[in-house]
Amino acid sequence: MNIICIQENLKENLDNALRIIKYNSTLPILNNFLLTTDKGRLKISSTDLEIGFTSWVSSKILKDGSITVPAQLLSQFVNNLPNKNINLEVKDQKLYLNCDNIKASINGLNSDDFPIIPKIKNVSTLIINSKILKEALSNVINSAALSNSRPEISSIYLRIEPDQIKFITTDSFRLAHKTLFLTSEDLKNKIKINYQKSQNIIIPLRTAGEILRILGDKNIDVSINIDQNQILFDLGDTHLISRLIEGNYPDYKAIIPKSFETKCYLSRNSLEEAVKLSGCFSSRLNEVALKTNSSKSYLEVFSNNNEVGNHQTKINSEIKGEDVNITFNWRYLLDGLKNINNEEIVLEFNGDQKPAVIKPVKSADFFYILMPIKNT
Repeated sequence: MNIICIQENLKENLDNALRIIKYNSTLPILNNFLLTTDKGRLKISSTDLEIGFTSWVSSKILKDGSITVPAQLLSQFVNNLPNKNINLEVKDQKLYLNCDNIKASINGLNSDDFPIIPKIKNVSTLIINSKILKEALSNVINSAALSNSRPEISSIYLRIEPDQIKFITTDSFRLAHKTLFLTSEDLKNKIKINYQKSQNIIIPLRTAGEILRILGDKNIDVSINIDQNQILFDLGDTHLISRLIEGNYPDYKAIIPKSFETKCYLSRNSLEEAVKLSGCFSSRLNEVALKTNSSKSYLEVFSNNNEVGNHQTKINSEIKGEDVNITFNWRYLLDGLKNINNEEIVLEFNGDQKPAVIKPVKSADFFYILMPIKNT
């Protein structure tokens, strides 16, 4: 193999490929990149056997070939090269790099030993604008469980229907629910589905996180291809394929309240600022209290720490129904508020011991359910 490419292009693709790799002592070749020429471009591949990454870099191909080389070393070296042309040449299982007056050689392994990255069969396809996909994933990802002990909730649940797509996450303490309505004018020409029937899939949390990072500020169409146990995100010059989680997602609909005793209408920004201030005085339980006062039309946000002091903010609010005094984890509450783009929100309660719902007043595309810290 003998190719020439630009340092900046190579660096970006190596960085994305490196994040897929998890150090493996039993299969050392999984710590490597696979570099190969493919239809006039350099192809970079990496895998941990659960996620496979492939990207193509515009290059001048002088000679076809392939090699696998240590990923961390190659990425670190290329990151520190000047933004000029790099010549990569393979001889005798070594990768020789030449950039300006800088030369290096890296010992490699035979490319035949690199695991085959699977391909999708029996494809069902969803095409979605990258900015819309990024926003939907960002709205829910911080509510997924981080522990691998229950993989079905350390994930993002996707319900794909002919007229809408739902993104759902929960860690059993809160639930985030984002809906893309395909009939809306904003989305009508930005999402296409070729499914014949509804489809439900469970995407590993790590996969969703990697896709978010790869999407960055891109404004492109992303093709999402799904078969029975795998999902492929096709960004044109970048592909990421991942296994899907088997099993059933929890019956999240059972915890969505059907009616409410109290509704509190207020400014999202005002509540977010008050919650941040309360966090400064919260104890190690991260608790913050919300108390409605319907007669004086305000919501009180309160936190107390016996060691340092306390905080109180009153926010003008329109309150309908019974007054409530309820305690939440302030970090979880803030997560929900950050994912609402509208300024006017409503908090819906059924007393101080049952889940509350936070959602925008004028939009039905997102809601956030939060369990209270129960009073003893």
